[in-house]
Amino acid sequence: MIGVVLLAHEQLWRTAQLAKHLTRQGCRVVVHIDARVGDEELDKLHSAMGGSDNLAFAPRHRCDWGTFSLVEASLGALRLLFERWPDVSHVVQLSGSCLPIKPIAALEAHLAAHQGVDFIESVDVETDPWVIDGLSIERFTLYHPLPWRRFRRSFDALVAIQRRLGIKRKMPAGLHPRIGSQWWALSAETLRAILADPNLPEYCTFFRRTWIPDESFFQTLAAKHSTKSTSTPLTFVRFDPQGKPYVFYDDHLDLLLHAEGFFARKIWRGANQLYRVFLNPRLTDLLPSKSDGGRLTARFERAQTRHINGRKGLISQGRHPGRRMTHQHETACPYLVIDGLQVLYPDHAKRVNQNDRTIAHGQLFHPERVDFVDNAANFTGNLSASTAIRDHKPVHFLSKLIWVERRRAQCFLHDFGHDVPIDGFLLRDPNAHILRLQDAWIHDLYATWADDPASLAQAVSARLAKEAATRARIEAALDGAHLHVVRTRTLLSEGTAALQQVVETLPEKIQPCADFSGLHLPERFAEYLEALASTDAPEDEVQPLIGDVARYEEMTRVLRRKT
Repeated sequence: MIGVVLLAHEQLWRTAQLAKHLTRQGCRVVVHIDARVGDEELDKLHSAMGGSDNLAFAPRHRCDWGTFSLVEASLGALRLLFERWPDVSHVVQLSGSCLPIKPIAALEAHLAAHQGVDFIESVDVETDPWVIDGLSIERFTLYHPLPWRRFRRSFDALVAIQRRLGIKRKMPAGLHPRIGSQWWALSAETLRAILADPNLPEYCTFFRRTWIPDESFFQTLAAKHSTKSTSTPLTFVRFDPQGKPYVFYDDHLDLLLHAEGFFARKIWRGANQLYRVFLNPRLTDLLPSKSDGGRLTARFERAQTRHINGRKGLISQGRHPGRRMTHQHETACPYLVIDGLQVLYPDHAKRVNQNDRTIAHGQLFHPERVDFVDNAANFTGNLSASTAIRDHKPVHFLSKLIWVERRRAQCFLHDFGHDVPIDGFLLRDPNAHILRLQDAWIHDLYATWADDPASLAQAVSARLAKEAATRARIEAALDGAHLHVVRTRTLLSEGTAALQQVVETLPEKIQPCADFSGLHLPERFAEYLEALASTDAPEDEVQPLIGDVARYEEMTRVLRRKT
């Protein structure tokens, strides 16, 4: 005969469904309802359950998560269970959000084949890394009088104080700290031995000041009194990397039909299909011939990997707070960053945007504007051209921009001379391929000369200082990104061949974004260079260009006459 201790505190209509099913299948059920549940809800529960000789209600306790009140609820339910039904052979502890995933008859046969065996996860807390997040051995060695969920700051402060004072509580004689899931199935012999232990009051006093004792009280005492136990659970439950149980929904039906074990936790209260299927008396007809634990294990391993790493380039709310998660700020795929070349190839964006597989933006991170393709006010994914929104989380802005159009190659213009917050990320992102015109400063000063030739010398001094600082910053911060540097002289002397060599080193996906042709120099550029050479500009950068530009302009004039 199977006994069930059923702990519930919410969604009592689901608890009623579960309890009625278990009693109809011959289980003896004791239900504990949290004392915080109001009388009106409790009356509805009693009415929904109806009368049954196999059902009883335990003395009620106000239960706080992580406190001894949950153990008290279990102890009271167990005493009532053995008093009412002394012939019970095993007791299974369940929550109101559990469901049987195998017929109760199959569970009875399993327990009959394992007479006297205790099914409880009980591992040595000092040697086994069972705890995923939170305190481990300090659950036992420190005092924990406060409910963590209601008094988090005070709880943490008390832990910190005890650590500084070097407090270390000792376990009661004869006990060694053990830990495991609270959803166990223990034999009547072991449970009676625990309840009859003369030291039980001392044990209760000790565990009353431990943290989450429902994961250690029965696990520790079962290790003392059990003659034969196994850590193979009868309840199918899986935890995420943060130690929280996965919740099962209707679309997990096939998974639970193939799962090992006899119960599953944690079932979403709205999973109507799961309740219809697993509370069906003819459940046997729906089950596969055998469970597939290996396939399920692989699925949960994939889920854990996805939970920890996410999908590259997709930043979810759960990954906003910090950088503990692997790949938290990575972009989804390679992209091209163009710094300076647009002055020589003004038609580049137009050419790239004629290809439906590529997107060429303007300056996305200009201090004063966001230049989406076609000057759009919003981009795919409802990304706004607002600088305030962009600058709130610039890395997330870029990550989403790459993610929402990850099937297409993207490039954008960027000026590292602006020294904006995104620079550091661009210089360390492995997906960033930066194509930089090393002497773009020469072209930037052309407008100054054209407007006021007399101011050129002064402008050169300031511009060279800024360029030196920019180059030093790039060199110091470059870590992971791919930097490709070209010079104007190379482009004039070698033409498209110089850029083609760079293009061939880019990932194939973004090569169409480097579609450069039709190099353009402004009028009187050779004259401008002559004026620049008479300033403090570096001779090795300016002087070689003078002859190259003169030859280029002559060649351009010849070609124009021919056409």
